[in-house]
Amino acid sequence: QQQQQQQQQQQNNIVNVVVVMGFLDESYATLLSPLFRASSPKEKAIVSVSDCKQPEEDHDKYYFDMADIMEMGLARELVSDFLEPLPDAANLWKFNVERSSDRREYRLFCEGGEFLMYGKVARDCRRVEIFMYDPSERNAKTLYGSCRPAFILTANQDKTDWRLLQDRCDCCRHCPAGEQRACSSCGGRGKEILRAKHSNLEVGDGINHCMDVSVPASGPMDEEHRFVSKMPVWNEKVECLVLDFKGRKIQASAKNFQLALEHDESERVVCQYGKLDNDNFGLDFRYPLTVSQAFGLALTTILWE
Repeated sequence: QQQQQQQQQQQNNIVNVVVVMGFLDESYATLLSPLFRASSPKEKAIVSVSDCKQPEEDHDKYYFDMADIMEMGLARELVSDFLEPLPDAANLWKFNVERSSDRREYRLFCEGGEFLMYGKVARDCRRVEIFMYDPSERNAKTLYGSCRPAFILTANQDKTDWRLLQDRCDCCRHCPAGEQRACSSCGGRGKEILRAKHSNLEVGDGINHCMDVSVPASGPMDEEHRFVSKMPVWNEKVECLVLDFKGRKIQASAKNFQLALEHDESERVVCQYGKLDNDNFGLDFRYPLTVSQAFGLALTTILWE
């Protein structure tokens, strides 16, 4: 019995170390500097094993791996920074999206090559789960948690209406199964952070994929934002639809799009997504979009051909 008590105390010590490091570690937010604010030390994060069924003997390994990864500055347990709009700027913030050869996996990177998010497409292409860890990274395999996505992108039966949801808040996302309802922040309920409706419109001799996007207010001082596709023009010389992707050398693709605020006569581009080569795309955006929202918008085009 004394040995069991010592083992329990050891596990509690590990949990305490992980929790303390969880809300003091600012390295991941610093990775995106100056795009994001640093994580506030007042933000509480309950770090526990994932909701997946895991053998008891795996718990210690999970906590040790968590502590090691946080010590290396690679922890991505808090997603709050990915729900904050980027600072408004004259130019678009540039990111890159890499697609796997089977078109089932998507990875978002900073322009400098730092990994940010990983998206996994379901077989029916109506659901995309978005994670903060890349399962191909050696140091992230234990913490990846295939049943613990940070965000979920879902579509209706016709795949024309897409919703991006935050599965749960930072606190309850790491609570053991059955305890999420006690969360004071969200009560264990996910929230919608974006909706995109697709349609097609004839432009010249071509057909353009269109997108109508609504982003709900993030707080009492915010308001809903709506975005619409910036329409291309038909170019008789090259016999295709043309958009001006400033700052990018884009290849022709049905997945290319640009978005502007609804009723904005200047049609200032807020988000653009364009094909760079076979499996690489440029994703550029600005305020008021967040990283998670822009990546979600790009992923809604997986069926555009």
